[in-house]
Amino acid sequence: MNSSTPTWFELFMRTLDPVQTERETEFLARQLPLPEYRHILDLCCGTGRHAHALARRGYEVVGVDRDGLAVEEARMQAPTGCLFLQADLRDIGGVPGPFDAVTILWQSFGYFDDDTNAAVLHEVHAKLRPGGRLILDVYHRGFFERHQGEQAFERGGLPVREHKRMDGPRLRVDLTYGEGRTGDSFDWRLYTPEELRDLARSRGFTCLLTCTGFDEERPASADVPRMQLVFVREENSTLSPT
Repeated sequence: MNSSTPTWFELFMRTLDPVQTERETEFLARQLPLPEYRHILDLCCGTGRHAHALARRGYEVVGVDRDGLAVEEARMQAPTGCLFLQADLRDIGGVPGPFDAVTILWQSFGYFDDDTNAAVLHEVHAKLRPGGRLILDVYHRGFFERHQGEQAFERGGLPVREHKRMDGPRLRVDLTYGEGRTGDSFDWRLYTPEELRDLARSRGFTCLLTCTGFDEERPASADVPRMQLVFVREENSTLSPT
């Protein structure tokens, strides 16, 4: 569960349009202007798509992912200004900091139960300097409550069958592929914008922006699957571990 197979990387990661990556990176650069937000921690960085793009713009990026193969690929392609580490999202105490910003992109927040998700935000808070920013790119629960069921399509020359279902606030996605390949299963706790803002506030963050499409002018909506939220660590906030 929540560990991507090589087939997933082949079909969904390596086929991403570079134009999409550039649009997303432009948004990050607008929300994290240099030189104030130069030092960035990219959690669940995968193969380094965003970390590489940010480093080429002059940022210093530490990418963290628990998938050792993804981390190795990220290192092989890394430009100057990138460092990649293998670590679990729940245990980043050993990652050198503090940072000016933390990014958690492409629905990489919400894997765990409510208490553990809150603990992840606590870890992020500890890694950010006061006034540092957190950017989340996550699924909108309202969209997936309306869009469940099965669909079949082809990607990269392979047949793909996708089954999405909600169980309370959690989304389960099962992917099967042709030719006897191992499938993928993902499970996340999804949030509404209001819930995420409240959760982040409880961990010492203030929400600056909620939008969709990596476009500050488009408000988050249950009609669109993804949303982006920008938070700032409150200047004088200190938190207990609970």
